[in-house]
Amino acid sequence: MKKRLILLFCPMICGVAVSMLPNLIYQSAVSVSTVNPFAFTYQKTISYTGEVHALDEREIYLETAVIPSEVLVEPGDSVKKGALLATIDTKTTKSVLSQGISVADDVQASEKLLYEEYTKAYSLTQQEAAQVFRSYSEGAQQQTDGNAFVPAEIFSPIDGVVTQVRLSSGVLCTSNNAAIVVRSIQNSKITIHIKQSDIDDIHPGTPAIIQGDGLSGKTYQAVVRKIFPAAEKIYSGLQSETVVQTELSVLNADEDLKSGYSVEVILMPEEEKEYFTLPYEAICQDENNVEYVWVVQGGRAVQKNVVTGNELSNAVEIISGLSSSDQVILSPKQIRAGQLVLVQQEAFYD
Repeated sequence: MKKRLILLFCPMICGVAVSMLPNLIYQSAVSVSTVNPFAFTYQKTISYTGEVHALDEREIYLETAVIPSEVLVEPGDSVKKGALLATIDTKTTKSVLSQGISVADDVQASEKLLYEEYTKAYSLTQQEAAQVFRSYSEGAQQQTDGNAFVPAEIFSPIDGVVTQVRLSSGVLCTSNNAAIVVRSIQNSKITIHIKQSDIDDIHPGTPAIIQGDGLSGKTYQAVVRKIFPAAEKIYSGLQSETVVQTELSVLNADEDLKSGYSVEVILMPEEEKEYFTLPYEAICQDENNVEYVWVVQGGRAVQKNVVTGNELSNAVEIISGLSSSDQVILSPKQIRAGQLVLVQQEAFYD
């Protein structure tokens, strides 16, 4: 009878035990969040403020004062090399200059009459008239025939943008300053001062992006063309900083990138690289400074050593030790090798 009862209740007891086993296992498992290693595209950049300069700017000076017949350009105009900028009334110019030279010796005697005549005829002040006559009296001493070279036309020496015009049609214009200035828009440079702590990362040929206010939303490509051989100190209040002056050539400059502008220069000392990464909270370290992570395999926690590389803003590069399919436990507190784990959630990070 007892044997029958034992045989009868054994299957029942075993069935109950088997039915309770999953709950017991579930209760002993540790809930965890996991993440899979993934590729993170990253490029190291260093930002500075720089100033735009014209790499090629041509100032057109004239040997003599001239009276233009027509001025064909104004500041801001784009011109091609060889473009006609102005035409000169050579006949009137030579006549005015010869009269100025002939009376230069007795300017004092006829000063009032002479200045009134020329200021009315050529829209000059008395001071400007005196300056013209003095200038060309001196020039006459070097040209015994009294005939100075007067160009009939003025042409642009380069492709570029006209930045200054000091000529006016029908007005006697002196030669003391550049008559017209043309700046090349294809050849601009930017000057920056790189900190001593950054200079090892920068070399001739290092690429950069140029951006800033007043550029119509455009960005420009540039490369480092020159690193000066000597460092210098820049002072700000009581603080000083050692810097090295550096020049960049702009590869796609246009008329919006104006000389004198302050711009942001984003240097890119390394090429864009794809990193295999994990969040910092997934990385552990033992007493021997060996880095490792916990991964889920067959429902249990397994320790894997890893080799890390570059530290990024929110993640660390994994050089070796993992595959992209590994489920890595985040914030693995109180985890033991072989411990049962229950994945509650797969985490995502940017």
